[in-house]
This record gives sequence, structure tokens and C-alpha cells, in this order.
Amino acid sequence: MAIQAIRYTLAENDEIFDTVLHSVLIEMLTIMLRDTELENRRLALTTLNSAAHNKPDLIIPNLGLLIPLVMHESHINAALIREVNMGPFKHKIDDGLEVRKVCLSSPSRRSQLTSQQSAYETLYSLMETAFSRINIVDFYDRIIAGLQDEHDIRSLCNLMLTKFIVLDPDETARRLDAIATCYRQIISIKLKDNAVKQELEKQEEAVKSCLRVSLLLHASIPGASSVGGPQTGQHQIWHTYWEWIEKDYENSLKALRQEGKESSY
Repeated sequence: MAIQAIRYTLAENDEIFDTVLHSVLIEMLTIMLRDTELENRRLALTTLNSAAHNKPDLIIPNLGLLIPLVMHESHINAALIREVNMGPFKHKIDDGLEVRKVCLSSPSRRSQLTSQQSAYETLYSLMETAFSRINIVDFYDRIIAGLQDEHDIRSLCNLMLTKFIVLDPDETARRLDAIATCYRQIISIKLKDNAVKQELEKQEEAVKSCLRVSLLLHASIPGASSVGGPQTGQHQIWHTYWEWIEKDYENSLKALRQEGKESSY
């Protein structure tokens, strides 16, 4: 209750209250992010996310302590995955997904929809407010891992990738092969014949998102161009992937390029 109450006060501007917060907020966050109760850790993440949006000066000096705790929550915890029977079928439920899960609204809207906030969303917020203070290599490792997670998390990781292309093109270039491997796996997913409409739409959205970021990478990152092909010896996995989508998804890429031209007008 206390950590949730703090979150709702962070949007207020009061120097006296900020002085009090400065003396207690970091200790409260670190304690709650280490709490054994999953829901308490989730609420701590929402509070940290709110602080990143509204009072970044209170947390930036302590990011070296906070970010590792957030990154820890972004990992899949096998102990939180359980299997339940649904009629003749077995279904896996990941109780830790809500902590890792993202909110798909715009950044300004995300700060309001706190029930959906999570470790990856908090990383996104910290990326926006304190990029110069984060460990790029560790951060990128979590993005690559997120591209292999659930659909919602992959969506936010793609959004983070589009920012990294601008903020750190060199590190992005070093990750091209890993990104290509993840994207090929996502695009190659084959749904069952009895897949419902929602599953079909989700996969279509996932493929489109991968192709859109691939176009941006190809246009913006040195070494991502397919000139010379995989025989050049550098980024062979990426170049092979690019040639594959150029051939098999030619119409989709053409449509996305057209969308990009229209949105730039």
C-alpha cells in the first residue's frame, strides 16, 4: 500500500515533499524490488517508472543500484510458470509475465495505465530519461532476450530498437546477427490450422513489426546494407536474413516503404 501510494504522489510538485521523498524513495524502492512477493515487486516497478517520468532527478544518481534490480525482473523465471488443465488440453501460465509485460499504448499513455507497467516498460522509461547513465551492453542483452519473449514484450523491444538505432548505431551494428536470428524465428512461426482470429492477427502484427524495423536497420546502420551479400564475411547472418525477406516478403516490404513515404509528408 505504501509503495503504491508513493506512485500516485510523484506527479505532484512540492519542494518540501520532494525533500522527504529524496531521503526515503531509493531505500523503499530497493527493499520492495527485492521483496519475495511478486505483486510487491510489480508495484515497485510501477513506482520507479513513475519516478522516471515525473521526478528523474530523484533516481538518476542511484541508477547503478536500481537498474540491475529492474533487469533481474526482466528475466523469465521458470519457477513462476505452471501448467493447468483446460478440458482435454494443457495450458502454461506464466505468473511472472505481468511483471515483465509491456503496455502497448503511447509513452504518455503508458504512464497512466499502471496496471500494465513492468520491468521492460521501466527499462524503456530509463532509456528515455537517463540513456547516458545506463550500461549499453547489458541493456542491449535484455532487448535481444526480449525479442525471444512473449508477443507484448517483443513489441516494446522493437520500439526500443528503433531508438537504439539513433542513440547507439555502433552497438546496434554489432547486434545485427543476433537481431536477424530473432527476427527469422518470429517471422517463421507457423500457427496451427485451428488458430483463432486473434492469434492470426497477433502473428501478422509481429511479422510486420519485424519487417518494419529491418527496413530501418537496413537504411540506417553501416554494414546492414546487402551490398556484397553474405560473402563479404561481416554480418553474414544478417545479410542472409535480409536476402530472404527481400525475396519472400517483397510485397510486404514494398507496402511498408510506401507507408513510410506517406507518413513523411
